[in-house]
Amino acid sequence: MKASIILVGTELLSGGTVDTNSIFMAEELNKYGIEIKNKLTVKDSIEDILVALEFARKNSDLIITSGGLGPTIDDITKDAVAMFLNKKIIVDDEDLAIMMKKFEERQLTYTPNNIKQVEKPEGAVSIPNKVGMCPAVYVDGIVSFPGVPSEVYDMFPRFLEWFAREKDLLVDKIYIRDLLVYGIGEAHLDQIISGFFTEEGIDYEFLVKDFGIIIRLQGKNSNKNIVEKIAEKIYNIIGDNIFGEGNDRLENLVIEKLKQEKLSLSVAESCTGGMLSAKIVGVSGASEVYEEGITTYSNEAKQKRLGVKKETLEKYGAVSKETAEEMVRGLKTDVGIATTGVAGPLGGTPEKPVGLVYMGIKVKDRVVVERKVFVGTRNKIRERATLQCLFYLNKMLKGKY
Repeated sequence: MKASIILVGTELLSGGTVDTNSIFMAEELNKYGIEIKNKLTVKDSIEDILVALEFARKNSDLIITSGGLGPTIDDITKDAVAMFLNKKIIVDDEDLAIMMKKFEERQLTYTPNNIKQVEKPEGAVSIPNKVGMCPAVYVDGIVSFPGVPSEVYDMFPRFLEWFAREKDLLVDKIYIRDLLVYGIGEAHLDQIISGFFTEEGIDYEFLVKDFGIIIRLQGKNSNKNIVEKIAEKIYNIIGDNIFGEGNDRLENLVIEKLKQEKLSLSVAESCTGGMLSAKIVGVSGASEVYEEGITTYSNEAKQKRLGVKKETLEKYGAVSKETAEEMVRGLKTDVGIATTGVAGPLGGTPEKPVGLVYMGIKVKDRVVVERKVFVGTRNKIRERATLQCLFYLNKMLKGKY
């Protein structure tokens, strides 16, 4: 089966908004073996949407639109779809009642133009929206979603599950196994695993994310055992760099392990400036193990809050293995992380270049200090240092480092 995606919104063409919906949709469609034939971006114009619908109809079995379902005058996607299909626009009483209840529960003010959010072409099926007001609607091979990413992320998987049942696409659904890797680049990964894929219909791809690289292995469900054997081979070679699978994230894994072991955690940050703490408190339930995050940016703060010796700072400098070790030892919890480095773009020297970060990791009585030089903008360096700390701590907690 082939699909076309039509992204509606003048702001997408002007650069005012960046499209993330089609990326998410592509990954979800892939799970059902639905190929994206093309992706079109059009402005908020009935004529342009109609042209896109005509083109998509000739080239695909399923048309997916995103955007233009709101309450304002420029939200015209459903009008265009109704015109294309020669159908009337209606309001379903049940859809309206659900929306009105949301306004009441969320203590929002309803205005007459909000009714546009539950209008739909006659005969359309509504996909409930658990996040926002406007349901997605499907009719005659065309499904329309709002443009708000959180609403797409909520409804699109549920739509696909329903659509797959309706179209009998579950007979041999695509089997996907995502291995999450940190610390190895794409080129190296490709050299390592490419020789494992000799069977027809068994594929792999790399998806670079802000939390690491996904090695996506896939084949049809009938070939699931082959995918599993390949995954086992990959684990045997680079298992130390695979930190999880699927929806695992380093911060979640760390917090879960600390809970299991009943260990307390605190962090002392210099160059990362609170990013590490933010990652940790972003995990629901982190309060069970996380005590505090201290941003000791100045030398004086490092001495006062963590007990770093003045002599250490004078002899080795703030960005040094010795300072990182004293910082992490100054934390009184069972587990601690400390960062100190040169995030740039200024402040680098030949001996201590921009991107240099020392990371101190403590688990009970054991302390490890690692030195890394990261490449990128100031924020990228800080983000990469944050993830690297969590990667080291995760390995230490698993007894693999």
